[in-house]
Amino acid sequence: MTDPLTCLRMYNTNKKEIIFKDNYILFGDLYWPETVNTNFLKFGSGKDGAPKEYYTLQCLLFLLNNVTLAHPAYVQHAVAKNIPYIKRPDRKKLLDYLNGKISTSPSIDFSAPIEIPSNIVSVPLPI
Repeated sequence: MTDPLTCLRMYNTNKKEIIFKDNYILFGDLYWPETVNTNFLKFGSGKDGAPKEYYTLQCLLFLLNNVTLAHPAYVQHAVAKNIPYIKRPDRKKLLDYLNGKISTSPSIDFSAPIEIPSNIVSVPLPI
């Protein structure tokens, strides 16, 4: 089974095409809604009894597509597009993971609930 974070990392490191269609993100035959949570914890969440919060697939992909922007410009661009942004303390370790420089991160919550992807062959995109 695969999860959106692992799938994004695999497609990014192998330079495979990731497709946006309507409100879905497609990785070959697999797809998730763009707002699906990944298992990458947001900085500071889950501490001292606070609930755990996770980055969405959409905001991770938005960072990858805007990685050349300085962090303040990236945040402004994300806010203007109404997309949640990556917090500065998470940026480097997240990019290192998504680019294959590190194999894991303490911010990856392996106990997080993961949404199973749909398969375009068996479940066509709801359009």
